[in-house]
Amino acid sequence: MAKKAKTQASDAADEFLCVLIPCLNEEPVVRRTVEEVLEHADALPMRLEVLMIDDGSTDRTREIMQELCTESPLCRMIAHDVNRGLGRCVVEAYDTIDDGAWVTVFPGDSEFVFAESIDNLLAARQGHDVVLGYLYNSVVRKLGRRVASTAFLKLTKTLYGFRWRALNGMKLYRVEAFRGIQTVSGGHAYMAELLAKAQLRCPELRITEAPFISRGRPAGDSHAIKPKSVLRAMHETYKGARDVDRYRDEVVARYQEDLAKGEKRPTFIPPPTGD
Repeated sequence: MAKKAKTQASDAADEFLCVLIPCLNEEPVVRRTVEEVLEHADALPMRLEVLMIDDGSTDRTREIMQELCTESPLCRMIAHDVNRGLGRCVVEAYDTIDDGAWVTVFPGDSEFVFAESIDNLLAARQGHDVVLGYLYNSVVRKLGRRVASTAFLKLTKTLYGFRWRALNGMKLYRVEAFRGIQTVSGGHAYMAELLAKAQLRCPELRITEAPFISRGRPAGDSHAIKPKSVLRAMHETYKGARDVDRYRDEVVARYQEDLAKGEKRPTFIPPPTGD
Protein backbone atom coordinates (compact mmCIF):
# COMPACT_ATOMS: atom_id res chain seq x y z
CA MET A 1 0.00 0.00 0.00
CA ALA A 2 2.86 2.40 0.85
CA LYS A 3 4.50 1.67 -2.50
CA LYS A 4 1.27 2.40 -4.36
CA ALA A 5 0.81 5.70 -2.52
CA LYS A 6 4.34 6.71 -3.43
CA THR A 7 3.71 5.96 -7.09
CA GLN A 8 0.53 8.04 -7.08
CA ALA A 9 2.38 10.95 -5.49
CA SER A 10 5.10 10.62 -8.12
CA ASP A 11 2.51 10.70 -10.92
CA ALA A 12 0.97 13.85 -9.45
CA ALA A 13 4.40 15.50 -9.24
CA ASP A 14 4.94 14.78 -12.94
CA GLU A 15 1.74 16.62 -13.87
CA PHE A 16 1.90 20.18 -15.08
CA LEU A 17 -0.58 23.08 -14.94
CA CYS A 18 -0.37 26.08 -17.27
CA VAL A 19 -2.50 29.03 -16.19
CA LEU A 20 -3.26 31.32 -19.14
CA ILE A 21 -3.97 34.92 -18.17
CA PRO A 22 -5.13 36.92 -21.21
CA CYS A 23 -5.27 40.67 -20.64
CA LEU A 24 -6.37 43.78 -22.46
CA ASN A 25 -5.73 47.00 -20.56
CA GLU A 26 -5.77 45.39 -17.11
CA GLU A 27 -3.12 47.66 -15.58
CA PRO A 28 -4.95 48.16 -12.23
CA VAL A 29 -5.40 44.44 -11.48
CA VAL A 30 -3.02 42.30 -13.54
CA ARG A 31 -0.32 42.16 -10.83
CA ARG A 32 -2.85 41.19 -8.17
CA THR A 33 -4.29 38.52 -10.49
CA VAL A 34 -0.92 36.91 -11.21
CA GLU A 35 0.21 37.08 -7.60
CA GLU A 36 -3.02 35.37 -6.53
CA VAL A 37 -2.09 32.43 -8.76
CA LEU A 38 1.53 32.34 -7.60
CA GLU A 39 0.50 32.38 -3.93
CA HIS A 40 -1.32 29.06 -4.46
CA ALA A 41 1.59 27.37 -6.26
CA ASP A 42 2.85 25.38 -3.26
CA ALA A 43 -0.63 24.01 -2.54
CA LEU A 44 -1.10 22.62 -6.05
CA PRO A 45 -0.61 18.87 -6.67
CA MET A 46 1.49 19.61 -9.78
CA ARG A 47 4.05 21.97 -11.25
CA LEU A 48 2.84 25.43 -12.26
CA GLU A 49 3.50 27.84 -15.10
CA VAL A 50 1.78 31.21 -15.48
CA LEU A 51 1.51 32.28 -19.11
CA MET A 52 0.42 35.92 -19.37
CA ILE A 53 -0.87 37.20 -22.72
CA ASP A 54 -0.93 40.90 -23.47
CA ASP A 55 -3.47 41.23 -26.27
CA GLY A 56 -2.56 44.66 -27.59
CA SER A 57 -2.93 46.69 -24.39
CA THR A 58 -2.41 50.44 -24.60
CA ASP A 59 -1.77 50.99 -20.88
CA ARG A 60 1.04 49.60 -18.65
CA THR A 61 -0.25 46.00 -18.69
CA ARG A 62 2.71 44.73 -20.76
CA GLU A 63 5.26 46.55 -18.63
CA ILE A 64 3.82 45.01 -15.46
CA MET A 65 3.89 41.54 -17.06
CA GLN A 66 7.56 42.03 -17.89
CA GLU A 67 8.24 42.94 -14.28
CA LEU A 68 6.44 39.80 -13.08
CA CYS A 69 8.52 37.62 -15.43
CA THR A 70 11.66 39.11 -13.90
CA GLU A 71 10.39 38.53 -10.38
CA SER A 72 9.20 34.92 -10.75
CA PRO A 73 10.67 31.99 -12.73
CA LEU A 74 7.14 30.55 -12.93
CA CYS A 75 6.02 33.38 -15.22
CA ARG A 76 6.40 33.92 -18.95
CA MET A 77 4.50 36.08 -21.39
CA ILE A 78 3.30 36.50 -24.96
CA ALA A 79 2.78 40.03 -26.30
CA HIS A 80 0.64 41.09 -29.25
CA ASP A 81 1.06 44.56 -30.69
CA VAL A 82 -2.46 44.40 -32.15
CA ASN A 83 -5.54 43.09 -30.36
CA ARG A 84 -6.41 39.62 -31.68
CA GLY A 85 -9.38 38.86 -29.49
CA LEU A 86 -9.80 36.46 -26.59
CA GLY A 87 -10.36 33.29 -28.59
CA ARG A 88 -7.53 33.71 -31.04
CA CYS A 89 -4.89 34.66 -28.46
CA VAL A 90 -5.83 31.71 -26.23
CA VAL A 91 -5.97 29.14 -29.06
CA GLU A 92 -2.64 30.31 -30.49
CA ALA A 93 -1.01 29.96 -27.07
CA TYR A 94 -1.63 26.18 -27.05
CA ASP A 95 1.26 25.68 -29.47
CA THR A 96 3.66 27.09 -26.88
CA ILE A 97 2.55 24.77 -24.06
CA ASP A 98 4.25 21.44 -23.29
CA ASP A 99 2.57 18.19 -24.27
CA GLY A 100 0.59 16.57 -21.47
CA ALA A 101 -0.08 19.85 -19.66
CA TRP A 102 -3.34 20.77 -18.01
CA VAL A 103 -4.55 24.24 -18.98
CA THR A 104 -6.89 26.74 -17.38
CA VAL A 105 -7.73 30.29 -18.42
CA PHE A 106 -7.84 32.75 -15.52
CA PRO A 107 -9.21 36.19 -16.51
CA GLY A 108 -6.85 39.09 -16.02
CA ASP A 109 -9.61 41.19 -14.41
CA SER A 110 -9.34 39.17 -11.17
CA GLU A 111 -13.05 38.34 -11.13
CA PHE A 112 -12.66 34.70 -10.09
CA VAL A 113 -11.27 33.26 -6.85
CA PHE A 114 -8.31 31.21 -8.03
CA ALA A 115 -7.45 28.88 -5.13
CA GLU A 116 -10.88 27.41 -4.41
CA SER A 117 -11.86 27.34 -8.09
CA ILE A 118 -8.76 25.56 -9.38
CA ASP A 119 -8.88 23.09 -6.48
CA ASN A 120 -12.44 22.15 -7.47
CA LEU A 121 -11.48 21.71 -11.12
CA LEU A 122 -8.37 19.68 -10.33
CA ALA A 123 -10.30 17.40 -7.98
CA ALA A 124 -12.58 16.44 -10.88
CA ARG A 125 -9.85 15.83 -13.47
CA GLN A 126 -9.18 12.14 -12.86
CA GLY A 127 -10.46 10.06 -15.76
CA HIS A 128 -11.39 13.14 -17.81
CA ASP A 129 -9.92 15.32 -20.55
CA VAL A 130 -12.04 18.44 -19.98
CA VAL A 131 -13.57 19.85 -16.78
CA LEU A 132 -16.13 22.55 -17.53
CA GLY A 133 -16.69 25.03 -14.73
CA TYR A 134 -20.07 26.40 -13.69
CA LEU A 135 -20.52 29.43 -11.46
CA TYR A 136 -21.27 28.32 -7.90
CA ASN A 137 -22.29 31.73 -6.48
CA SER A 138 -24.14 33.40 -9.35
CA VAL A 139 -25.81 35.84 -6.93
CA VAL A 140 -22.55 37.83 -6.98
CA ARG A 141 -23.43 39.01 -10.49
CA LYS A 142 -25.92 41.78 -11.17
CA LEU A 143 -29.37 40.87 -12.47
CA GLY A 144 -28.71 42.25 -15.94
CA ARG A 145 -25.59 40.16 -16.37
CA ARG A 146 -27.30 37.01 -15.10
CA VAL A 147 -30.15 37.49 -17.58
CA ALA A 148 -27.74 38.13 -20.45
CA SER A 149 -25.60 35.12 -19.52
CA THR A 150 -28.64 32.84 -19.30
CA ALA A 151 -29.92 34.00 -22.69
CA PHE A 152 -26.49 33.53 -24.28
CA LEU A 153 -26.18 30.04 -22.81
CA LYS A 154 -29.64 29.00 -24.04
CA LEU A 155 -28.82 30.25 -27.55
CA THR A 156 -25.52 28.40 -27.58
CA LYS A 157 -27.03 25.16 -26.27
CA THR A 158 -29.77 25.35 -28.89
CA LEU A 159 -27.31 25.88 -31.75
CA TYR A 160 -24.84 23.22 -30.60
CA GLY A 161 -27.00 20.72 -28.75
CA PHE A 162 -24.88 20.94 -25.60
CA ARG A 163 -26.24 19.70 -22.27
CA TRP A 164 -23.75 21.23 -19.80
CA ARG A 165 -24.63 23.84 -17.20
CA ALA A 166 -22.13 26.41 -18.45
CA LEU A 167 -19.60 26.98 -21.23
CA ASN A 168 -17.78 30.13 -20.21
CA GLY A 169 -15.91 30.89 -17.04
CA MET A 170 -13.08 28.81 -15.55
CA LYS A 171 -12.40 25.34 -16.89
CA LEU A 172 -9.57 22.81 -16.98
CA TYR A 173 -8.44 20.65 -19.89
CA ARG A 174 -5.57 18.72 -21.39
CA VAL A 175 -3.86 20.89 -23.98
CA GLU A 176 -4.14 18.12 -26.58
CA ALA A 177 -7.94 18.27 -26.35
CA PHE A 178 -8.03 21.64 -28.12
CA ARG A 179 -4.61 22.09 -29.71
CA GLY A 180 -4.67 22.29 -33.50
CA ILE A 181 -8.30 23.42 -33.74
CA GLN A 182 -8.94 26.81 -35.31
CA THR A 183 -11.97 28.97 -34.47
CA VAL A 184 -13.69 31.69 -36.50
CA SER A 185 -15.93 33.14 -33.79
CA GLY A 186 -14.74 35.93 -31.54
CA GLY A 187 -15.31 37.01 -27.96
CA HIS A 188 -16.65 34.43 -25.54
CA ALA A 189 -18.40 32.57 -28.38
CA TYR A 190 -15.09 30.90 -29.30
CA MET A 191 -15.30 28.40 -26.44
CA ALA A 192 -18.51 26.76 -27.64
CA GLU A 193 -17.07 26.44 -31.15
CA LEU A 194 -13.80 25.04 -29.82
CA LEU A 195 -15.57 22.49 -27.64
CA ALA A 196 -17.88 21.39 -30.46
CA LYS A 197 -14.96 20.85 -32.84
CA ALA A 198 -13.02 18.99 -30.15
CA GLN A 199 -15.95 16.59 -29.68
CA LEU A 200 -16.28 16.09 -33.41
CA ARG A 201 -12.58 15.40 -33.72
CA CYS A 202 -12.63 13.04 -30.76
CA PRO A 203 -16.16 11.68 -29.99
CA GLU A 204 -14.83 9.82 -26.94
CA LEU A 205 -13.56 13.05 -25.32
CA ARG A 206 -14.23 12.68 -21.59
CA ILE A 207 -15.98 15.75 -20.19
CA THR A 208 -17.23 16.52 -16.69
CA GLU A 209 -18.20 19.59 -14.64
CA ALA A 210 -17.10 21.28 -11.40
CA PRO A 211 -17.93 24.60 -9.69
CA PHE A 212 -15.81 27.74 -9.74
CA ILE A 213 -16.24 30.81 -7.54
CA SER A 214 -16.48 34.51 -8.42
CA ARG A 215 -15.83 37.48 -6.21
CA GLY A 216 -17.53 39.82 -8.68
CA ARG A 217 -15.85 42.37 -10.91
CA PRO A 218 -13.39 44.39 -8.80
CA ALA A 219 -13.64 47.48 -11.02
CA GLY A 220 -16.37 48.71 -13.35
CA ASP A 221 -19.30 46.87 -14.87
CA SER A 222 -19.32 44.16 -17.50
CA HIS A 223 -19.64 45.38 -21.07
CA ALA A 224 -21.31 42.10 -22.03
CA ILE A 225 -24.86 43.32 -21.29
CA LYS A 226 -24.71 46.38 -23.56
CA PRO A 227 -27.05 45.99 -26.58
CA LYS A 228 -24.19 46.26 -29.07
CA SER A 229 -22.21 43.60 -27.20
CA VAL A 230 -25.23 41.29 -27.01
CA LEU A 231 -25.83 41.54 -30.76
CA ARG A 232 -22.16 40.94 -31.46
CA ALA A 233 -22.14 37.87 -29.21
CA MET A 234 -25.19 36.45 -31.00
CA HIS A 235 -23.58 37.04 -34.39
CA GLU A 236 -20.29 35.43 -33.33
CA THR A 237 -22.12 32.43 -31.86
CA TYR A 238 -24.05 31.89 -35.09
CA LYS A 239 -20.87 32.30 -37.15
CA GLY A 240 -19.12 29.68 -35.04
CA ALA A 241 -22.04 27.26 -35.34
CA ARG A 242 -21.99 27.61 -39.13
CA ASP A 243 -18.29 26.77 -39.23
CA VAL A 244 -18.89 23.78 -36.96
CA ASP A 245 -21.34 22.48 -39.60
CA ARG A 246 -18.60 22.71 -42.21
CA TYR A 247 -16.11 21.07 -39.85
CA ARG A 248 -18.58 18.28 -39.07
CA ASP A 249 -18.85 17.38 -42.75
CA GLU A 250 -15.07 17.24 -43.11
CA VAL A 251 -14.56 15.13 -39.99
CA VAL A 252 -17.30 12.64 -40.86
CA ALA A 253 -16.03 12.27 -44.42
CA ARG A 254 -12.49 11.71 -43.20
CA TYR A 255 -13.61 9.22 -40.57
CA GLN A 256 -15.50 7.21 -43.19
CA GLU A 257 -12.43 7.20 -45.43
CA ASP A 258 -10.29 5.91 -42.57
CA LEU A 259 -12.80 3.16 -41.80
CA ALA A 260 -12.81 2.11 -45.45
CA LYS A 261 -9.02 1.86 -45.34
CA GLY A 262 -9.15 -0.14 -42.11
CA GLU A 263 -7.24 2.55 -40.20
CA LYS A 264 -7.71 2.84 -36.44
CA ARG A 265 -8.90 6.19 -35.11
CA PRO A 266 -6.36 7.69 -32.66
CA THR A 267 -7.45 9.23 -29.36
CA PHE A 268 -6.80 12.78 -30.55
CA ILE A 269 -6.99 12.85 -34.33
CA PRO A 270 -5.51 15.89 -36.11
CA PRO A 271 -7.95 18.39 -37.62
CA PRO A 272 -8.98 18.01 -41.25
CA THR A 273 -6.62 19.56 -43.78
CA GLY A 274 -7.27 23.25 -44.20
CA ASP A 275 -8.86 23.91 -40.80
